[in-house]
Amino acid sequence: MKKFGKKLVAFGLAAVMMMSLGACKSEDKETVTKDEEKIVTLKGFTMGNEPAGGLDKFYEQLDALTVKDLGCKVRFDFIPWGDEKNKINLNIASGEYDLYVGGNFSDYKATAAKNAFMDLNPYLDQVPDLVAHYKQASDNALKMCEIDGHLYGIPQFGKAEGGAGEGFIYREDLRVEWGLPEINSLETMEQYLYAAKADARYKDTSLITDNRIWTSLWFMLAGSKYGQLDDSQYVWFEYDNPSNIVSIFDTPEFKQIIEYAQKWYNDGLIDHDILAASGNEGTKGYELFKADKKPAETNTPFWSASGNWIPGLYSEHPDWKLGFFDYGLDNPDSHVAYIPDYSSATAISVAAQCKYPEIAIKFIEKAHTDRTYYDLLRYGVEGENYKMVEGIPSVADIAQENIKPSWTGLVDGYMDYQIKSVNPDWQALADKYIEKGNKLLEANGYIPSPKAGFTFNPT
Repeated sequence: MKKFGKKLVAFGLAAVMMMSLGACKSEDKETVTKDEEKIVTLKGFTMGNEPAGGLDKFYEQLDALTVKDLGCKVRFDFIPWGDEKNKINLNIASGEYDLYVGGNFSDYKATAAKNAFMDLNPYLDQVPDLVAHYKQASDNALKMCEIDGHLYGIPQFGKAEGGAGEGFIYREDLRVEWGLPEINSLETMEQYLYAAKADARYKDTSLITDNRIWTSLWFMLAGSKYGQLDDSQYVWFEYDNPSNIVSIFDTPEFKQIIEYAQKWYNDGLIDHDILAASGNEGTKGYELFKADKKPAETNTPFWSASGNWIPGLYSEHPDWKLGFFDYGLDNPDSHVAYIPDYSSATAISVAAQCKYPEIAIKFIEKAHTDRTYYDLLRYGVEGENYKMVEGIPSVADIAQENIKPSWTGLVDGYMDYQIKSVNPDWQALADKYIEKGNKLLEANGYIPSPKAGFTFNPT
């Protein structure tokens, strides 16, 4: 009995100790779990190449902001330009992301119409600063981005001011060397391409490697007559008769496009493997240009060239003089300029399956309205991804591989600095196009696009 009693007492003490230890561990575990539950993680993606340096500090600085303000952390994956449409669709199908970006480089509107993204209208009362920010342009700036009555994304936000768009970047020093006229039309651009093909340095080069060359031709041949209706690039409206919707294939200008493309293909200007090219060959075009394997690129938005091309080209070839032919503003027939149409802008969306939509939309609000958030998400870490020079972000002394691409869709004309290019000649071009565009806007009285107020209805 005594032995049994001792065993019973020993068992009892052991049980009490186990329970005490268990209680301590349970309390510790509960404390950790509660802390972890308070800090949620949102996952998003952005376009461009991941910078070689600065990401650790980027997340350190971002976490310091978001944990304090929103109780969350945000992590991004980078999708290099090239096969972006397919990769974005795969990311949507995976269901692992909370924040998406999309636009005319993706199937954004078609995907949104399939309810892949959350309707943000019910959450707008939680982000009054964001709503007020967009009202600087128009009371209907966000309303115009609705699809069948739902707001599936917060659009990239541009000011109503002039500036270059899609165009042709080329070596101006070679144009002078070849004795060619100023490039200000399709005819003079074509002369440049044939002169480059005749030069021994480029005779074996495919000058046009981007299969979107047809869009360049369309802008030049028809850009002053038609406005793009949606992201498909095949449905347009007539500027002089906006209620008349046309298929691009039914226009006389499309026949001209085919004739030019066939001629250029036969003459070796267009790469014979052009149909095998990805949907966006901008990165490949830049590498060929920088390596002096071709002296021109046909599908280059001015903003993309300014941020992605010029720093590297100026660093590698400071003696090159670059030129730019804007397919819209340099078109002698161009007579139309409207304030930005946000319904076609690149947009940041929240996934339909996101567990924390309130936090996601508040993060987007902070990104567009808080200077510290904006600079970090737009430019990266100061000293690593950019430097402040006279109060303006600069990448002049930053290695090309360390330049951080902006969170796609965040670019905001009301938050951006008036950045000066590292290349003074390129800055002169930027100033020229701002002045040119502003004159057109003033001539039109800053009127909205004819399709402003109309929303996409998938039915």
